[in-house]
Amino acid sequence: MTSSGYNLYNKSARDSQGELIERYAPLVKRIAYHLLARLPASVQVEDLIQAGMIGLLEVSTKYDASKGASFETYAGIRIRGAMLDEV
Repeated sequence: MTSSGYNLYNKSARDSQGELIERYAPLVKRIAYHLLARLPASVQVEDLIQAGMIGLLEVSTKYDASKGASFETYAGIRIRGAMLDEV
């Protein structure tokens, strides 16, 4: 692979990661509000969303479609876990 082909491949991978994050950001917000109803009043929704977005960033790099789970299923589990770890 030439260096220009490699650069094009990396740019494509970054673009698709950004698209995944934009597409699933509402999932983070939905999970945050769902958890907020079950947590103490001292927990703020912004903190949950921040932790969830970090979880989504990790998921976007670690997801492996060959394992059989859909991205949304895997992301939901990991986002929820990141939020609970933060609390």
